[in-house]
Amino acid sequence: MKNKYSRRNLLKKIFRLRKEELDLLFEKYKRKNYSQRNYVPVAENSTTNRIGAITSGLAPYSGTWNKATALHLLRRTQFGFKFSNVANFEQAGLNASVNSLISFSNTSPNPPVNFYQNVYSDEGNIPYGGDWTQHAFNSNSIGNTTNAWRTSGVTSWNLGLALNQDLNIREKMTWFWFHLIPIDFNSVRASQNIYCGSNSARICYEYVQNFRTNGLGNYKTLIRNIATQPAMMYYLNNQANTNSAPDENFAREIMELFTLGKDPLSQFTEADVISAAKVLTGWRVQNLNTHPTSTNFVTSQHDTSTKQFSSFFNNATISNNGSAELDAFIDLIFSKSQVVSEYICRRLYRYFVYYDIDANIEANVIVPLAQHFVANNWEIAPVLDKLFKSQHFYDMANYGVCIKSPFDLVIGSLRAFNTNYNVSDATNYHAQYYVWAAINTNFLTPMDQSMGSIPNVAGWPAYYQNPNFHEYWINSNTIQKRAAFINAIFNGFNLNYNGLTTRIEVDVIAWVSQFPSSLISDPNTLVDQCVNYLLPIDLSTTVKNDLKVQNLLSNQTNDGYWTTAWTNYTNSPTNVGYTNIVKSRLKSLLLAITQLSEYQLM
Repeated sequence: MKNKYSRRNLLKKIFRLRKEELDLLFEKYKRKNYSQRNYVPVAENSTTNRIGAITSGLAPYSGTWNKATALHLLRRTQFGFKFSNVANFEQAGLNASVNSLISFSNTSPNPPVNFYQNVYSDEGNIPYGGDWTQHAFNSNSIGNTTNAWRTSGVTSWNLGLALNQDLNIREKMTWFWFHLIPIDFNSVRASQNIYCGSNSARICYEYVQNFRTNGLGNYKTLIRNIATQPAMMYYLNNQANTNSAPDENFAREIMELFTLGKDPLSQFTEADVISAAKVLTGWRVQNLNTHPTSTNFVTSQHDTSTKQFSSFFNNATISNNGSAELDAFIDLIFSKSQVVSEYICRRLYRYFVYYDIDANIEANVIVPLAQHFVANNWEIAPVLDKLFKSQHFYDMANYGVCIKSPFDLVIGSLRAFNTNYNVSDATNYHAQYYVWAAINTNFLTPMDQSMGSIPNVAGWPAYYQNPNFHEYWINSNTIQKRAAFINAIFNGFNLNYNGLTTRIEVDVIAWVSQFPSSLISDPNTLVDQCVNYLLPIDLSTTVKNDLKVQNLLSNQTNDGYWTTAWTNYTNSPTNVGYTNIVKSRLKSLLLAITQLSEYQLM
């Protein structure tokens, strides 16, 4: 009988280094025990975890602000971070750092462009490098192939924005909303509705842009806008919802997934879904073949009956009032302010902090955070501001406990190690989009997460599915893909497109050279610095010593073995022999650290 491994044991097996003791991870550092929480050891050499309830709440964090806290904030709010970001946050302090994350201009980034002209001529005559996002095909018999290229371009463009993100929370929030209120690009394109096959890329682009520009704004307004967004109208089929044939798809999901959830206090009924579907009849995307596209109310398609809701909604009714019924329905949902606010705060908590919400966290974090949400009239920014400045967010029990999503692992690693994800010629759109597409196709998709693609309307299971939540990122297939990705970026590979070769490889010498020279020449401090920046939790002195000896010292025992090698290189950086020695040992060290299971955590 074949051995059967749990996700944690499989992860340990895949990432085991040359000695078993080098792979400490999941059993030691997990914070999941269902009844209790396992804390990270208090002291570096502690062999005993503190186990007990987490009682920290939303009181402002009053502890020491240092590199470790700055790194924790960056890991949770960015898809990776740059070396300079850490110093900036450490120096700025907690309040200024959080303020900078959530206070940014809503200026839209440059839109996706025609990158495909060298392969296929745009049927709308949009030139190479031209913005197609305001161009519509007014015939369904042409534009299908161009639309497919444009859809691929939106995916690549979104990945490019994440890779080149500014030091704020915009991209992280964009994909929070996308997973909570998702569409699937290809499902919208494949819709049988007229003009979708030739115009879906444009409305999918607009859908994601709505999250990118309004992700920290008013949640109630966001939900109202989503209800008539053309891409959502097609994805959840409200476009086909008529008085003669009500379609309950969107009516169900706006309550079950987007606002009220399925937590115990959410007691809406099947009758409520039926009534909501009737309220939502009559809305139609009528001009998908023009720009701008809008969703209008068609009176003849609307159910004019009085809609009766259950006792959960205090037996409310919505009488025939045309298009105004939608706003009345949104008001009805948000009248259940406790249910809605607590549900969204739980979803935010599971995205930014951890998945397990016990009675203490419910009482000390979720409930007061939800009350803050309502008190601020459904504005998202104040909720995140309070969470990211709280004692609970910086509780040591929340460090290094979440398995990185593929976005966090892939995008974060490429950014953190300063690899070449942008081509040398910015005007070579063909090459640039294909580099981004290759990253998405070759790495993200096999790990079960990719831009613009969602497994179902509930989003990615790791963010909502009991009992395992983030462990859904890890299975016998994806763990191998994760290991292969890490090996690939350290061993290097070329992406050749449209006459440009982009080499994606970690420059290990350049990366460690960001540290002061005095720290690099000492193998002990070098290992310390690498561990601190790359791992969310510290390693024992024994493990760090093994990393040093096996990699920097090539199994010698004298620290001078590395110091001499580094000194020789810095004195003669053009000497190929000296360079190769240093490069080989640094690559071995960084690869060993990133192959540790701790690197899969944040």
